[in-house]
Amino acid sequence: MNARIRARRILKDLRRYEVMSSPMWHEREGFGFLIGIYSNPGPNNTKIFILDNGILWGDGEEGKSFLYSEVKLVSILEGKESVQIIILTDGGKELRIPISGRDGKYSDCMVMLRFMDRVVADAKKYLYE
Repeated sequence: MNARIRARRILKDLRRYEVMSSPMWHEREGFGFLIGIYSNPGPNNTKIFILDNGILWGDGEEGKSFLYSEVKLVSILEGKESVQIIILTDGGKELRIPISGRDGKYSDCMVMLRFMDRVVADAKKYLYE
């Protein structure tokens, strides 16, 4: 299953997630089309850009982007109260994605963690088939 379908199924109910009505090509090589944007609440309002093949946040520079196929581990530290997702890449880099919204029963971080777990597993599975 691809990231676009996973996003539609998992992220659709997040109030702070905006689906791109017509996906736009992103200039970063290998990242594919922009699927949607998650906007963190608060003054810094960090945006998380969900793409076909990876994720960018903030300015998308070094340490603020990854391809799903490069991820070794997706995790959180504080359980249900977490406001960051931790990504460990195959190259040994540790990245922290801020996801601080909360509406209803589950925090946005937990929903985004579920999405990332699924797309990373899909990327690894289909990479070798």
